[in-house]
Amino acid sequence: MAKVNIVFFASLKEKIGQSSYLAELDLPITIGKLKQQLSNELDKGNAVLEMGIQSSVDFEFARDEDLIPVDVKEVAFFPPVTGG
Repeated sequence: MAKVNIVFFASLKEKIGQSSYLAELDLPITIGKLKQQLSNELDKGNAVLEMGIQSSVDFEFARDEDLIPVDVKEVAFFPPVTGG
């Protein structure tokens, strides 16, 4: 098991009630499986399962089916960015 820093941004941070979480992960794991794990471990973790939530692995955009590598430093989740 590896300890990985999980970061939440913008309105997602507000919904979950914290800006970061140190998760113990059995790597490699997909982003989708990590979302499921967070929804089970955090009181308001279901927010990461909402439609459109984006993710990044070490500052690179990632999709739900992408694997988080064993040498990961940080995974971030954030709501979709809208422009105007």
